[in-house]
Amino acid sequence: MRMTPRVLYRRLAAQGLNFRELRESALQQLAEQHLRDGRLSLADVALLLGYSEQSAFTRAFKRWTGHTPTQWREEQVQAR
Repeated sequence: MRMTPRVLYRRLAAQGLNFRELRESALQQLAEQHLRDGRLSLADVALLLGYSEQSAFTRAFKRWTGHTPTQWREEQVQAR
């Protein structure tokens, strides 16, 4: 993007945005997309999102949605 992190943070703030919130939102969307693919294990999803351990991904996902990835996946299957 050819700008320093500080410039990026300032420009986001001027738009009323926060880098961390944008990052978390993007990760949640990707996680949900990957969890819909039943061929991927939770460990695979965690690695695709850049988590070194499945447990860290599970904690983050629960913070985002209030459900574990397994619970969320089961609810999606039942909703179909």
